[in-house]
Amino acid sequence: MIRILTPDKVTEEFMRRAEVDIGRVYESVKPIVEDVRKRGDEAVLEYAKRFDGVVLREMAVSKEEFKEAYKGIDTELLAAIKRAYKNIREFHERQMPREFRFEVEPGVEVGRRVVPVERAGLYVPGGKAVYPSVMLMLAVPAKVAGVKEIVACTPAGKDGKLDVATLVAADICGIDRLFKVGGAQAIAAMAYGTKTIPKCDVIVGPGGPYVSAAQRIVRNDVRIDFPPGPSEGMVLADNSANPKFVAADVLSEAEHGPDSAGVLVTDSKELAQAVQKEFEEMLGKLDDTRRNYVSENIKKYSGIVLCKDMEEAINFVNKYAVEHLVVNTKDPEKTLKRLTTAGTYCLGQYSPITAGNFAAGPNAILPTGGFGRGYSGVSVDTFLKKPTVEKLSKEGLAGLRKTITTLSEFEGFPAHTKSVEVRFEK
Repeated sequence: MIRILTPDKVTEEFMRRAEVDIGRVYESVKPIVEDVRKRGDEAVLEYAKRFDGVVLREMAVSKEEFKEAYKGIDTELLAAIKRAYKNIREFHERQMPREFRFEVEPGVEVGRRVVPVERAGLYVPGGKAVYPSVMLMLAVPAKVAGVKEIVACTPAGKDGKLDVATLVAADICGIDRLFKVGGAQAIAAMAYGTKTIPKCDVIVGPGGPYVSAAQRIVRNDVRIDFPPGPSEGMVLADNSANPKFVAADVLSEAEHGPDSAGVLVTDSKELAQAVQKEFEEMLGKLDDTRRNYVSENIKKYSGIVLCKDMEEAINFVNKYAVEHLVVNTKDPEKTLKRLTTAGTYCLGQYSPITAGNFAAGPNAILPTGGFGRGYSGVSVDTFLKKPTVEKLSKEGLAGLRKTITTLSEFEGFPAHTKSVEVRFEK
């Protein structure tokens, strides 16, 4: 049965959730990353056989495989992928920042450019299931940002093939190169490059503890905006919430895997008890695999946190910094103004996390493990650089001359002063 805890009984393990698992595997992932860095494709193929049980003849997906995928995909599923793609693209197109230039002083023109990275590496997890929705969430903002080459890695099945939905989603998004490689070895390959898999400028995508650990290891050598880990969701609810809706939202996150987290935070004992009952009934209807996932994470990371009032509940939610937060209160817009750390906010009783996970439009690849305190989710900004521009005329430099040299002399940089003064020598 899912636990009911008070904030003072919440453990450090509960608060850190999958970060605990990532820490446990960190040292064992280091040699994998280093091995791929040194031996390239040979190491990647060995780890695919060892960890995924697949012998890969070719790592790259061929044009023929993309064509065959369209023949094998269900028409209803294809329509769903296309509609989700439309909403996700429209949302991300509105995120594109603008370049600007302006004259901060006479003769002193400044501005900022917006430049995409040359090559982006996307990681789409697999193993427990297949995730065409993740392909959409990663590839669409990269494409909208204008990335010149988009590379993606995702693990193949035991037969060495990828599922048709992932292939079709990749093709619709315009992925340039897709590889049947998963795990820490895929992250290392995209970080350092192999004969087959090119070195990327940024790597993005969620995964289990081994993938997240690998992202942390390579982040000094390649851009990792944030290392997303196993999925987590939270519901903040008061006594106005429907317990069935709340239980369903908590369970939907807990079913992702044994290292995921589904949490309810409430100030209502009656709601907590009702959700506990509904949760157990819904859990009993899941298949064995999903039920086992939930049974594992409710021992460590999932639960119900019962607070004395909404003030304490909001403080707990902000401290936890969850990936997905459902705000199911009497006035969710008012409650939202006091919330600061979630990756995304799902407002009201008809905004389940599931809607955003698949088709609402906003990105579902979000900071986990408390990283929401300092990071935002995947967006077009993930794939952009924003270098600045400075253009001074002689008159503009003359106007700033005294200010510049005063500061450079005070900080002890005579050559800096000379670089200005030399321009006015006769």
